[in-house]
Amino acid sequence: MKKIFITLFLATVALVSCEKYETVKTLDTDFKRNFEAFWTMVDEQYCYLDYKNIDWKAVHDELLPRVEAAKTEQEFFNILCTALDNLRDGHVWMESDFKRYSCDTYQIDENGERYPVNYSSAAVKNYVTEMFHTINSNTNFGWIERNGRKFAYIYYSDFEYEWADNDYKYIEAMTKEADGIILDIRNNPGGSGLIGISMAGMFFNSKTLVGYHAMKNGVGHNDFTEPKPIYVTPSPKHNWTNKKTMLLTNRDVYSTANLFTSIVKHTDKVTQIGGITGGGGAMPMTHILPNGWFVIFPANVLLDVNKQHIENGIAPDIEVTATIEELREGKDAIIERAIEELLK
Repeated sequence: MKKIFITLFLATVALVSCEKYETVKTLDTDFKRNFEAFWTMVDEQYCYLDYKNIDWKAVHDELLPRVEAAKTEQEFFNILCTALDNLRDGHVWMESDFKRYSCDTYQIDENGERYPVNYSSAAVKNYVTEMFHTINSNTNFGWIERNGRKFAYIYYSDFEYEWADNDYKYIEAMTKEADGIILDIRNNPGGSGLIGISMAGMFFNSKTLVGYHAMKNGVGHNDFTEPKPIYVTPSPKHNWTNKKTMLLTNRDVYSTANLFTSIVKHTDKVTQIGGITGGGGAMPMTHILPNGWFVIFPANVLLDVNKQHIENGIAPDIEVTATIEELREGKDAIIERAIEELLK
């Protein structure tokens, strides 16, 4: 589904291994025993049951009759997928030897509708005069010109790779000349927490408290360690603290990209425009069922500087929807609003 499970939040959870394996000596394929092990595993170790008001016991009671009636592994697998859908968490997935499941129910809003797409690369091209690419190709950048003013447009597609020295040189030269910056991270699924926190340093002049992390340390739903602080330090390569920056987001901004948003939106020069981010405020950990299937879900949480969860997403300062019809016509209402704000 997403790349966010790779090197996720390494900077903030250095005391914990990225994966936890519970090995088994022999495989037990009994559906009911596996279901009970699965249910207990999530009940004791998933970190958001109470925060999301999930009645996990009701999920158990509703699905147990289906488990007892299941005839095939495929049918049993689908029942477990139904249970995991209730978590509404993109950091949740499961793997058997015949199928892989990824949870995408966080993409559904409280009305049962999918969040707006809010992005089209084709529409973006109508605004940027000339597009360049970084060496690792995860960033496009160029100029947006309006009313005699020039704004640096930077599209950052993931946090898997940081900019190389040559990339920094060209982007730094462009942003110094610009009258403002449009940093577009729509559809960014995350990546390395180290890179996310490092790049957030572009918006700070001094070491700053930007959040907290806590780890599950008991079987109770709210058994966590005391939150430990997360700090960001100024970037040695970029300083955008004197540049008005529009940060463009949509629901597909996830995991490290979500963390990045929660950090930089509280600075003086950054305005978040577009849609609420997808969330993903925890680190996934791996578990193994008695039948050998892998189940991955978060057991450690990230909090913002006010000790509030960032799991359900970061709401924009200015909410704007780019409709499918407009995007097909080459118009991006989110970029339009960003330009409008920079022209003020």
